[in-house]
Amino acid sequence: MSSWNPRIDQVRYNAAEQCFEALVTVVTAQGLLRIASQYTAPITTDFEEAARGLWMRARLHLGTPEMMQLRLPGLSQAVPEAA
Repeated sequence: MSSWNPRIDQVRYNAAEQCFEALVTVVTAQGLLRIASQYTAPITTDFEEAARGLWMRARLHLGTPEMMQLRLPGLSQAVPEAA
């Protein structure tokens, strides 16, 4: 089951590219998926709008091999069972 309530971390503004950049984390059946995202907008953009743009751009790139993504195993997969 996927949770489409993303967590958006490390938001920063790249003045050279005139865009917001962030890591967007989504919970999937396989664990956490972190996607690097960019949203082109002026620095005066409202944070909620920038966050929406970052999330929409991340969704567009889900599963795209050329985009930087990191998949972390779910907790049940990462912790071995006791003997």
